[in-house]
Amino acid sequence: MLEAEKDAPLVSGSLWKSIWVMSWPLLVATVATSIVALVNVQVAGLLGAASQAAVGVAEQIIFMFQVFLMSVGVGTTAIVSRAYGAKDVAEADFATAQSLSLSILIGVALSVTAILTARWIIPLLSDATDVNVQSSLYLTVYALYLVPFSLVCIANAAFRAIGNARIPLIIICIEVAINIAGDYLTVVYNWPVPGLGVRGIAASAVTGALVAAIAAIIFVRRSQLKGSMSQLLPLSASFIKRMINIGVPAALQRLSWAFSVFGLFFILSKVANPTAALAAWTIGMRVEALLFMPELALSIAVSSIVGQNLGAGKVDRAFGAGWTVCGIAVLMMGTVCVGEFIFARQLAEMMCADDLATVEATTSFLQINAIGAVFQGINAVISGALQGAGDTKITMWISIVCYWIIRLPLAWFLVVSLGMGASGAWISMAASATISAIAMSVRFQTGGWVHRRV
Repeated sequence: MLEAEKDAPLVSGSLWKSIWVMSWPLLVATVATSIVALVNVQVAGLLGAASQAAVGVAEQIIFMFQVFLMSVGVGTTAIVSRAYGAKDVAEADFATAQSLSLSILIGVALSVTAILTARWIIPLLSDATDVNVQSSLYLTVYALYLVPFSLVCIANAAFRAIGNARIPLIIICIEVAINIAGDYLTVVYNWPVPGLGVRGIAASAVTGALVAAIAAIIFVRRSQLKGSMSQLLPLSASFIKRMINIGVPAALQRLSWAFSVFGLFFILSKVANPTAALAAWTIGMRVEALLFMPELALSIAVSSIVGQNLGAGKVDRAFGAGWTVCGIAVLMMGTVCVGEFIFARQLAEMMCADDLATVEATTSFLQINAIGAVFQGINAVISGALQGAGDTKITMWISIVCYWIIRLPLAWFLVVSLGMGASGAWISMAASATISAIAMSVRFQTGGWVHRRV
């Protein structure tokens, strides 16, 4: 028996046990990353609402670049999990090595690009001068985050693909601990250099990611994937082609969301108080990232489970995993959405008690999106299952239609034409998430992903 199967029996034994073994470390990891995101916003709030909005704008720009690295991670999960399910350890090592090398090259290129283009991108997202100045300061430092993130992203994807979700948890906890400590040291205690402001928050993120990347390399060298370290170069043209077939649609899926957010920012700039609206979006997304952490953990877990079982030729088990995890997500998110709706104002006041306009806008964000929480959970889990099978083209098109054909036109109509303010944008978010969940579910049930080659 492979050691990976002993640690996480993804292709044998109780399916519920497989889900649990993969999910609980991912759940803790998502809690940790959600907490650091909230801390970033909370600490930025000590510098003012403009700094809070700036963190949201700047991190959205970096997310646009991160998409390419995360898409390599999607390809890594699909290829490595399929190989490991088929007990082809050599292929799993080779895919891990090639993914690591490719991601580092992409990370360096993206970091340079982010630094060079930020001054032109920021004004497209915000008309507020104070927000733009702070965003520029933040991005000057935060763009460097992409390089160590590339290593952490792919190493963690490879470990999860072989059924080991505990090592990624350790790596993420290291990063989070350093990031949070750095936020308070640089902003609250003005250490080691006084007056860093938002640059201190960005520097803390870069430092945490750098230490986590070093830890990831050490773990890989000591793991079942240690054979990958001798195959980092040269890059294989055939592997890059395989990665492109899976990763490019995954990248476009995420980019469709990222650019649609830019469109949403533009629409929010038309409301009476755009700074409060942008700050509300920033805070609301961070709060939901924490509240909706189970759906993210389940989405990542089901990708590896589906991939390994397809590799092992256990199609029925892959189907069962997708729908079982989806049912768990519905139950969890149904509970969460009730709490989010009831305590929306209290959550908003915890993050921005001194700014009434931001509190009102954030409360509206949380209550409206709570209504679509169950569908968000379905969308995340089924999308994760399809990506684990390498079926990224269909998920890409579903996302493009829902974000660009449904969300943005609806947001413009509600916000600008009907004058509903920021609440109109939040309604469009909940509506498009619901439609996307239905479309993803139909695709999964039809089974067209079963014979997808990776």
